[in-house]
Amino acid sequence: MRGRPGDETTAGWLLTCNPKTFDLEAFRRSGRELDSWRVSQLWGELAADDPFILWLSGPRGGVVARGSLTGPARWEGNPDPAFWAEPPAPAHFVPLTAECWLSTPLPARTVRADPVFATATIVTMPGGRNPHRLSATQWDCLTNMIDAIS
Repeated sequence: MRGRPGDETTAGWLLTCNPKTFDLEAFRRSGRELDSWRVSQLWGELAADDPFILWLSGPRGGVVARGSLTGPARWEGNPDPAFWAEPPAPAHFVPLTAECWLSTPLPARTVRADPVFATATIVTMPGGRNPHRLSATQWDCLTNMIDAIS
């Protein structure tokens, strides 16, 4: 994976889901497979086989899934409006596969409390655009936390 010049190499991506915008719970209950996610920046850095974490924002938020990207981001003219609070505007979407869904989210407060995440953009800019970069240290810490509760 690539990072910005001078940055620690990006080891994984954190994709965010705002439940006020997209009803992920209803989507999952419908039996549909999550196969892409809307991204608004860093399109050229996203590549097949890059790992990701899916983060649900809000009071019940935290890590809900992990998986891998299956290709580069692509522009989609009119995404399927199902499960969106408002029909989504055309945007870049990155194809992916969610390999592990957590039965209970890893709470955001647990992640934020770990000093490893003091400089993570999900902590410093929680309303920031998708995706967020995760350093190797942050990625390892998150995957260890997930493994501990899975």
